[in-house]
Amino acid sequence: MAPQFLFRIFYTLYLGMENKIVAGILRLPSFHRGVRRIHRTVEDIRYGRDPLDPLRPGEATADPKKVQPDNFFRHFVEELRNQIRGTTNNPPPSPPKQ
Repeated sequence: MAPQFLFRIFYTLYLGMENKIVAGILRLPSFHRGVRRIHRTVEDIRYGRDPLDPLRPGEATADPKKVQPDNFFRHFVEELRNQIRGTTNNPPPSPPKQ
């Protein structure tokens, strides 16, 4: 009987600590901001951006020609392929003429 009793005590303590940790996380405004941002991103990807939504901070002044992450990834993969092939986009400079 003793091992079962000890298990029940430790399990009850574990559940109590788990509830306190979860309650502490749910009280944090940063947790809710993070969840809200993830939800908004997923909804934008699934259904597209709502045209009636106001601009988000920084969108009105964002540079549209700024390099996007997927463009960087594409450029990175292209550079790796060129290195494997032994070709380069920028040939070495020619020696100076005398």
